[in-house]
Amino acid sequence: MGTNRKVAAGGADMMQPDQWREILHEAILYGLLFKALALNAQNLNQNQLKLSYRPMLDSISMWAERKHHEYGSQFGRLGGKIHSQQSPDGFLYRVLVNVLGRQEECVYNVHHLKAECQVRLNDYLYSAKQQANGRA
Repeated sequence: MGTNRKVAAGGADMMQPDQWREILHEAILYGLLFKALALNAQNLNQNQLKLSYRPMLDSISMWAERKHHEYGSQFGRLGGKIHSQQSPDGFLYRVLVNVLGRQEECVYNVHHLKAECQVRLNDYLYSAKQQANGRA
């Protein structure tokens, strides 16, 4: 889990105080996963095995992009807007957002984000395998 730093304390909002943080976190994870899959697909295009792996990679990529947009839309409905995302040093990932009229900066550990992306991917693959086995 990333480390979040509050710039302004949450008040008695209609949502739970850190609900937006959890939704933002998921949007960031699926966005990073989608970008990583796109880079992997690009590299795979240069490989001779691209025909056998490409459909699976495309399917996973579409899933990650859909999840990213779902969480991003949910964050927007809660009054949030992402202004910038950057990892200037490769160790920390900084996200600047406005939420309910307050500016917040969330700081995540890049290695934790990568590990969490891998967990999301593993969960997806396990679920797909369970569905395939259930139909057999």
